[in-house]
Amino acid sequence: MFCCFIDFSKAFDNVDYWLLFCKLLDYNKSRACFISVKLLAYWYSHQQMCVRWQTSHSTCFAVANGVRQGGVLSPYLFRIYIRDLINSVINSKVGCHIAGVCVNILAYADDMALLAPSWYGLQKLLNIIEKAAVAVDMTFNTDKTVCMVANPYDRRKLVCQSFPQLKLANCNLQFVSQFKYLGHIIDHTFCDDNDINRELKCLFARANVLVRRFSYCSIQVKLKLFNTYCLCFYDIALWENFHVSVIGKLASAYIKCLQLFFGFSKYSSVTTMLLQLGVPIALTLFCIMPN
Repeated sequence: MFCCFIDFSKAFDNVDYWLLFCKLLDYNKSRACFISVKLLAYWYSHQQMCVRWQTSHSTCFAVANGVRQGGVLSPYLFRIYIRDLINSVINSKVGCHIAGVCVNILAYADDMALLAPSWYGLQKLLNIIEKAAVAVDMTFNTDKTVCMVANPYDRRKLVCQSFPQLKLANCNLQFVSQFKYLGHIIDHTFCDDNDINRELKCLFARANVLVRRFSYCSIQVKLKLFNTYCLCFYDIALWENFHVSVIGKLASAYIKCLQLFFGFSKYSSVTTMLLQLGVPIALTLFCIMPN
């Protein structure tokens, strides 16, 4: 499988307001939508920005394009803005097919991935998305746009070990062996070891922050903080191909973070510590089985 992770240059900042509003009206012609678009048009056309440097502020200036970074509404507005671009890729019917359904693009806001079963198919998708991006005045960051090739599990079906470079906007795209997409590290072998190691480092980083700032809090407050900030393994359900030793390191890191934050000795009984705190054991927390 051939995959390309698309990176737009300042995607949210380059949104054309008036083109966005026209697309919103085309998407829904109801009176409620008309009123909402009218409100958004007034809001965006009258906003003022300034630059803050410590306690000083620059003079205000108008902004003629872009949706607000970090705004709750911005991903939805951007999805409407690039809807035609996504449809042009989907309607081409070029790419991977699963159970008769064409799955040639995955998109979350401006994070996109193109999928194709061949080098030629992926290049054709890149040509389509390049042409469609002109209509919405979007440009690509070809330095951060990368490609990945996932070899078949059956080595007898392997066609070639190396492929020519793919092109986007007249630039050669780099091939990589792994890529971080939506916070999850994807490896070309579909092994999750690297992503588990990433989660291990994040666990230690979050625990160290808690130790530095909240070491004198009560046990109840510490438990609330630890459950909120250290047990947020939202992508753990994606792990299915890993080595037992790697998941064992993550389980050990979990115990060490508990000992560090709650002040237990490293020689303390792990069972006693878990019972006193009322937190789940590692096997319950990481209830996944390796292949």
